[in-house]
Amino acid sequence: MPSLTVKNIRIAGMAACVPSRVEENLNLPGLTNTTFTNEEIMKVITTTGIERHRAVDDGVTASDLTVKAVERMLGDLGWEASEVDCLLYVCTSRDFIAPQTACILQHRLGLRNDSFVMDLPLGCSGWVYAMSVIGSMMTSGSFKKGLLIAAETNTLNRSKTDRTVRPLFGDAATVTALEFYPEASPMNFTFGVDGSGYQAIWTKYGGMRYPTTPEALEPMEYEPGVSRRGTDMVVNGMDVFGFAIKVPPKALKDFISEFKIDTNKVDYLILHQANKFINEKIRKSLNIPSEKVPYCLEDFGNVTSASIPLTLVTRCADALRGGPCSLLACGFGVGLAWATMNFSTDGMVITPLIEY
Repeated sequence: MPSLTVKNIRIAGMAACVPSRVEENLNLPGLTNTTFTNEEIMKVITTTGIERHRAVDDGVTASDLTVKAVERMLGDLGWEASEVDCLLYVCTSRDFIAPQTACILQHRLGLRNDSFVMDLPLGCSGWVYAMSVIGSMMTSGSFKKGLLIAAETNTLNRSKTDRTVRPLFGDAATVTALEFYPEASPMNFTFGVDGSGYQAIWTKYGGMRYPTTPEALEPMEYEPGVSRRGTDMVVNGMDVFGFAIKVPPKALKDFISEFKIDTNKVDYLILHQANKFINEKIRKSLNIPSEKVPYCLEDFGNVTSASIPLTLVTRCADALRGGPCSLLACGFGVGLAWATMNFSTDGMVITPLIEY
């Protein structure tokens, strides 16, 4: 099994910023303006584990949340913006098709003109993939300090009247600060992709294959409680479910075997926050106690690439601040792509959750 090990890199800190506006799933038009009974709505909430999520106001983008998170993170770490050598921006809801948002963030954050910046338009597996990329870039010591941004404003292209999608997703931006540190424990990674399933989670219109047309901007009703535009994201639930209960558990088991990991010594398994029913299937298949698998999806929903770091910031902060922690993480979804890693931390700076 192809794998990657990154040495000499430690996570110095993490921060997250979410919109202040809360959308309760019990009140969403896609659920309440249908023939669904309250009992049926509660069943949806119980199965997914998602009770509410955060949604940006009009005119706010993922990069706006990002700036808030990065500025606070730099202050808490005592870093100057001029010290940052590289920035990776993981986001599919970027400000523009071109230029890449990372260039705009370089200016807004005051990073040096000779810093390395890059957009990585990855989805649910994005944080793990990007950790391997930025870690590999920094491992030689040429770059001393780096920022990995995982951010998404999912609510901007999820129809409010699509009960299959809108209750699941929320908005957030996270920043992971990394630095070159020769005594750091190694980070290990494995990856996977099956592009034949790309239509399991996709937005058809708005790219070059299917440019936006007037018709694509008109809402269409597909069934009661499911109305969306061609530019809104579609989630084919059964395809995603079949993938999620089969592929991530095997990827994790193969990873554990490859790197000879004793799961009894792992403090936390952090899974992409997609769906509690799915994640519990994964947890049980690995025989990992529930107290080692934290969730934040009940309050924030699925925030795609930001879900793993948001879980760490909001559910594991005390443990991460307090001393050594051994962690497993697995991201899976859009693509279809998946990635698994293990890493250790020792006394990170965790900024309290920021609201925009």
